[in-house]
Order: sequence, then structure tokens, then C-alpha cells
Amino acid sequence: DCHADIEDDALFRHPEIAGLEKEEGRFESEKKTTEFEAKAAEIDSADHRGVAGRVIEFGGDLGLIIGGGGASLTAFDAIKQHGGEPANYCEIGGNPSVSKVRHLTSHILSKPGVENVSVIMNVVSNTRVDLIARGIIAGVLDAGKDPAKAIAVFRVPGAWEEEGFKILKKYGVPYVDRTVSIDQAAKFAVERTQG
Repeated sequence: DCHADIEDDALFRHPEIAGLEKEEGRFESEKKTTEFEAKAAEIDSADHRGVAGRVIEFGGDLGLIIGGGGASLTAFDAIKQHGGEPANYCEIGGNPSVSKVRHLTSHILSKPGVENVSVIMNVVSNTRVDLIARGIIAGVLDAGKDPAKAIAVFRVPGAWEEEGFKILKKYGVPYVDRTVSIDQAAKFAVERTQG
């Protein structure tokens, strides 16, 4: 007996199995893609620059844009550990365009009950902090929200961070640098949204 999970995005590499149908009721525990997740996948595939990974919808009220490999899981878990309830899991990387980050941000904030987004990443070298900041700000404005209130925390240290922090400061967005741990940033975000 064997069970194999194959990432949808990798099916093109295995044309011999791409057409196989799943047996009716065979994988009862498999989560079906929600409309929210499908829309996020469309946003990601519309622009080849950078990646939004797999966006997964959850029932909480705090939007997440996270990154850095294992750091994204650390951020997600830290949000929960400090009493927050994530609305989604959205890992970005690979220097996504301002447009991609903008559309992902406004999409996450369009989810009913989501008023805030936390942006928490590990130190990035292949992703420009200023581009992430521009995209987040634009997406929040597109959603009709005030960046100073809607962005719970911005922790993305790395390339072009001084320029990114200047953009955030202009809009009154709370940001932290690499001296603040991912756990501390998550705690700050939860306290800010629940306080």
C-alpha cells in the first residue's frame, strides 16, 4: 500500500500521472481548494516574478504575508501561540513584483472579517524589502484601509531595507528590524490587533 501527495504545481513534470482520476471517496481527508485559494493562485500565476507559494485559507481574522522557508512556519505558529488566529498562510519569496504583492495583499484584506495583515519574513537577500513595502502599502490602500492601522507589523529585514523602512515610515506603518525576533514580531502583531 502506498500514499503519495503530488504538488499540483509539479504535475507538468509527470505527464504520465497528470490525467489519473482520483477514485470517488478515496481521499476523504484531502482539503478542497477554496475560492479564496484559487483566486490567490490566479494572482500568483499571472506574474512570473517571484512566488506566492501556496496560499491556504484558515478561519481566523489576521491576514499573513510571510516568508523565509521555515521562518514562515515559525511566524504562523508564533501568531497562534500568542493568541492570534491566522486568516491564511501566504509565503512569498523570490523577489515578487510590487503588483503581485499588491494584489495578494488586497485579496487577503478582502476576506470577510480580516481587518489587519502581518508581514513577517526572515532576513531576505533575493527579495527587495522596498518592493515588498510598496506592494503591501498599495494593496492596503486598494482595500480602502489606512496602512498605519491595517498593517499590524512589518518585519522584513534584508536587501534595500532602509528604502523599504522609509516608505513604511511615510505611511506610519509599524516596522521592526532584524534585532526583533520573528516570535517577538508575531507577539507584537497579535497584541496590536487584539489591544
